[in-house]
Amino acid sequence: MVSTFKPGSTAFIIINPVAGFTEAKALKKTCETQFHAAGWHTRFYLTKADENLTRVVNTEIASGVDLVVVCGGDGTVAAVAAGLSRSRVPMGIIPTGTWNAIAHHLRLPASPQRAIDLMTGKHSLRRLDLMNVGKTVHAMNLGVGFSAKMVTNADRAEKRSLGNLAYIKHLLKELLGLEMHHFIIEADGIIYKGRASEIFVANYGIVGLRFLEDRLNIDPDDGKLDILIIKTRTLLDLPNLFWQIFFKHGNRTPKYQKISGRKKISISTFPAAQVQADGEDMGQTPVKVSVIPRAVQVICNPSRSERADLLSNKQ
Repeated sequence: MVSTFKPGSTAFIIINPVAGFTEAKALKKTCETQFHAAGWHTRFYLTKADENLTRVVNTEIASGVDLVVVCGGDGTVAAVAAGLSRSRVPMGIIPTGTWNAIAHHLRLPASPQRAIDLMTGKHSLRRLDLMNVGKTVHAMNLGVGFSAKMVTNADRAEKRSLGNLAYIKHLLKELLGLEMHHFIIEADGIIYKGRASEIFVANYGIVGLRFLEDRLNIDPDDGKLDILIIKTRTLLDLPNLFWQIFFKHGNRTPKYQKISGRKKISISTFPAAQVQADGEDMGQTPVKVSVIPRAVQVICNPSRSERADLLSNKQ
């Protein structure tokens, strides 16, 4: 359903000053100018390292705000989404991070100007799932194995100076030394066992490649989490893995298995393996995950059918 905000609405705008190549002062000015031109009120907050954004967001919601805007990368977006869990206040995204997988998946505008035009104009509200990981809420994904090592080894300074190359650098390093783990996964009461180099729990935003998520039927609002079990031993296994995923069209092959969970998932590995959730180091396995369906509203572009309805109503 297409909607708009009432005149005089208030936006609480969170800016991560070290996301990607952000110039926080210039971005703040752009947001302030454009929102005010549209008749909005604004309040701003610049993030700090290792802080609890959930608490910041909850405080602003309690004081009265119509929209929470997050300017940052996937980690910042996920943290703000966690703070908005179960809230009626929607989230707008201005992607300024290194990878921006969430924004790519939702096909959101890349420029701040166009993103703000969408928020202050006609848009859709899409309700996205979140996930509990232990005692914290996360939005995008959880990785056990080489993806966790890749993400957690790329520090903030490295990501800011190298951009996406920071991740690629560590990905190549991890792929050269893949480690197989015995695993036990319990998903909605069903137990799966085997050996894998990576277990990836995807809500959405695998690597920011929409075609890959579409091929794997991974959607952010389907009420489930998809578990990708990767069984590659060496780099030489990767071409075969891609062939099995993209051309065999099956959920189980010698190098790959896909299962799903709609309620609770637990993952144990032997030996213990590194865990990350939305780029945050979560320690080592075991880890427990549960689904929070349709937990946060995100401003998105109207769908094709919604755009057609708008055009017909104008005629």
